[in-house]
Amino acid sequence: MPQINIAVIGAGMAGLKAASTLYNIGMNVTVFEKSRGLGGRLASRRTDFGHFNHGAQYVTARNPGFDAFLRQATDHKSARNWRPNLHRGDIESGSIYPTKETSQNPDTISQLDQTAQTSTVGNLAVDCWFQGAPQMNKLIHPLVDEFGIKKQHRIIAIEPSGPRQFILHDDLDGAFGPFDGVIVSAPAPQTADILRPLSPRFDPIGDVVMAPCWAVMVAFEKPLPTAFDAMLYPSPEISWAARSTQNEGVFHTRTPDPWVLHATPQWSRDHLEEDKDRVIEKLLSALRAASGVKLPELHSIAAHRWRYARTEVPLGKSYLNGMNGRVIAAGDWCLGARVEAAWRSGQTAAHAMMETLIG
Repeated sequence: MPQINIAVIGAGMAGLKAASTLYNIGMNVTVFEKSRGLGGRLASRRTDFGHFNHGAQYVTARNPGFDAFLRQATDHKSARNWRPNLHRGDIESGSIYPTKETSQNPDTISQLDQTAQTSTVGNLAVDCWFQGAPQMNKLIHPLVDEFGIKKQHRIIAIEPSGPRQFILHDDLDGAFGPFDGVIVSAPAPQTADILRPLSPRFDPIGDVVMAPCWAVMVAFEKPLPTAFDAMLYPSPEISWAARSTQNEGVFHTRTPDPWVLHATPQWSRDHLEEDKDRVIEKLLSALRAASGVKLPELHSIAAHRWRYARTEVPLGKSYLNGMNGRVIAAGDWCLGARVEAAWRSGQTAAHAMMETLIG
């Protein structure tokens, strides 16, 4: 087979699944990632006392292929099963997090029923929950191979070079290529910015709706004195709060005690441009009220704004292609707010590229 050169924009789950699939059949693959690390929203921040999983907190699998991937990752020690002691707020109609009551529709975002705030301790989820090990961004480790990865390269444009090749341009006036095919796996708004100038076939990406999320990473000097490791929609401000540690016990002796708080989509929208210090203050106050305990002294605290965190209205298909099938858009936003959706989209995008280039 003649050498085929493929560019993949984005080194999250979708992009790396596409890159790995194409590399393993002999294509020459180059991945471009705007950040310093890999994994996208499978993100972890390292500190001098441990790490914070401040992006996706866990993953589940219903697709047999993705389930096999997670089992393989577990065997290779890059994933582990996670069953936290869980506090649940009363939820009206489902949640983006799969629970016993909502596992049939985990991508639905709902609001807390404020008329009652009962709690249930224990993970009653139907699905098995997995985390990356020792941190979430290790979950993509089985997909990283010997293909080239160019970190800190923000691709802003794709230029056709003749009828069947493309040149990529970054925000520092760099040019890369030519490539025979391109897969773009950035969040939907960023993918639209890159692809809509190429073809009206990519206009439907504009209909995708992604919600933001404020994340707060707080380390307490002493363990937070609760009977649970995680809280699911405990208040109108917080959709998720969890102890970011690999220890299985709730009342552990490790200090500082690291927690990650995720604001609800609506609260994040309402406070999207707010100062980080104010966001931290308000979400800590919400945590204090939701947990019902006095918060220990703070060891450290930081906030991160995910501008495109959760898919609320997906594309409705696993990928979108144009330019005679040689440019493909992929990502979790194609199918829904799940890491599994990203993996499936990356896989099907790679197969579509194969069909176009080698039949």
